[in-house]
Amino acid sequence: MRWTSWLSLSRPRRLCVVGLDVGPDACSLVVLSGSPSQPDTVCCAERLALPEGLVAHGEVMQSVELGLWLRAYLEAGDYQPELAYLGLDSACVSNHLVTLAASLSPEDVAFQLQAEVQSLLPDYASEVCMDYSLDTESAPAGELLYLVQAAPRLRVEALQRVAQLAGLNAAVVEPRQDAVRRTALSHTLAALPQASAALALQCDEAFGLALRGWIEEGANFLPHRENTQHVLRRAWLLGVAVCAMGGAFLALGFGTVMASAAESKQPHAGDVVASARAFDEVQKAHAHTKALHERRAEQSRWLKARQDLQSQSLQWSRVLSQAAQGVWVASVKQQGTRWTMQGEALSSKHAQQLVQQLKALDIWAQAPELPQLQVMPAVSTTGLPVWQFRIEADLKVGV
Repeated sequence: MRWTSWLSLSRPRRLCVVGLDVGPDACSLVVLSGSPSQPDTVCCAERLALPEGLVAHGEVMQSVELGLWLRAYLEAGDYQPELAYLGLDSACVSNHLVTLAASLSPEDVAFQLQAEVQSLLPDYASEVCMDYSLDTESAPAGELLYLVQAAPRLRVEALQRVAQLAGLNAAVVEPRQDAVRRTALSHTLAALPQASAALALQCDEAFGLALRGWIEEGANFLPHRENTQHVLRRAWLLGVAVCAMGGAFLALGFGTVMASAAESKQPHAGDVVASARAFDEVQKAHAHTKALHERRAEQSRWLKARQDLQSQSLQWSRVLSQAAQGVWVASVKQQGTRWTMQGEALSSKHAQQLVQQLKALDIWAQAPELPQLQVMPAVSTTGLPVWQFRIEADLKVGV
């Protein structure tokens, strides 16, 4: 039995997550923990030796048995993850470009994209789960272009059941190819001990999935937009109800004071003091409920800012992944609205071409510039000169 001391309540909260990759050849798992800002400990990284028949060719065949097996595995290692980030075989994920009218509501956009993608698939294809983002390239006037990824609903729901039966909350289901790319571009390895980093990189797909707990970018085939809207709607309704209740209590207290005063032209001193005290308490209750409502509104504004930032990150990361030929990105840093990237290129033309591609994005308050571009004194292993560069810009939205 595990006991929790009251002393632990004063300690900073730590995040512990599990990344589970269901690949076509093998399954791997990484348990990662750290502070809310970055991971610092690799608790486990292992290729799983699963019982026969649970998984075949990247597809979960027996989700109940796999979930129970995973629960026993985590309990045996005394791991305590809270969230699960699950990888889906990229071969079953389809990609689509869909154009819709710009005036549609978020609900209409989701409905239309679902219908359009389903119509593009073969008649024998099963129902799909999808995620989408806006394409930054030009679209006809009055229309928007969406990048849509779709995966079979049965596979996504099977992974959800695995997490549920393992005692975990499924946070993300994404293509395992995205997880590999995240591992290659991640800068969290510097915060990990060298031995832990080497261990995690042996399971790079699962490691990239676990990193999703600290990196808010990438596809998610779970209904995260609907869940976010549901949370915001509940917070708004709760705030309205609390304010209405506080106002009612304030009115009731004021009415009580007035009624007490009207009962007698010469009230007793004790009655006046008691009424004043009651009125003061009602005012304090109203102030508390008002502060709670303002906090809910601030949380909604914070979530909106994070969603805007995520949209920006998706756009520039997509450009970096498409412009990988001839360019190697060493680091990407963002502090507030300031965005900086450093890397190397085979030629100055490659670096300048990357700057032009980034400038085409509609996310900059100040367009990207190239303040540093110079040839390295040494040469690459191919015998060609290598150019070092630094790109700086300011984002429209900061944290």
